[in-house]
Amino acid sequence: DRRRRRGCLGRVRDMSMSRGVSGLPEEQVEAAAQLDVSFATLYSSLLSALARADPLPDGRSLAEPPSPLPFVGLPLPQPHPAASLAAEQRTAASAKEVYRLGAAHAARAKGFLVLDGFVTDHCAILNLETSLLAGLLPFEDHPGRKMAIHKRRADLLAVPLAQLNEDAYVQLYRQ
Repeated sequence: DRRRRRGCLGRVRDMSMSRGVSGLPEEQVEAAAQLDVSFATLYSSLLSALARADPLPDGRSLAEPPSPLPFVGLPLPQPHPAASLAAEQRTAASAKEVYRLGAAHAARAKGFLVLDGFVTDHCAILNLETSLLAGLLPFEDHPGRKMAIHKRRADLLAVPLAQLNEDAYVQLYRQ
């Protein structure tokens, strides 16, 4: 199981190394970063659904495989196995795997959508990272680890607030 996870995360890291480093125009790199934000949002929603054990919005359960996407010309990878977790597979280990996948996409998006230039997008990604971390809380039994997750969430949001002008970004400070 650990080897499979490392292989999956290794593919995510390989994709992040190949994207944005060479030859792509800036608007394509930004579009790729926005796509990463979308994937991180998807994994955050999946993590929330795992914790609630609710069916998906279209009525399917998480055990049912998603219908194939009709993008014939795009070389899309197959969905990750974590995207079709059955109820009996809703464990802390599977939640951590979903978190890792979402966090990898969020980190890759933050690589382009930096605080200096993309303040609103960067802060939205930080909020997304905190929601990914919050999705781990229902699967955590140890109070010390729960406190560490809460502290990590607070630390993620504290760093940019120290660098931003409170008068210029009033809404971000209020959030």
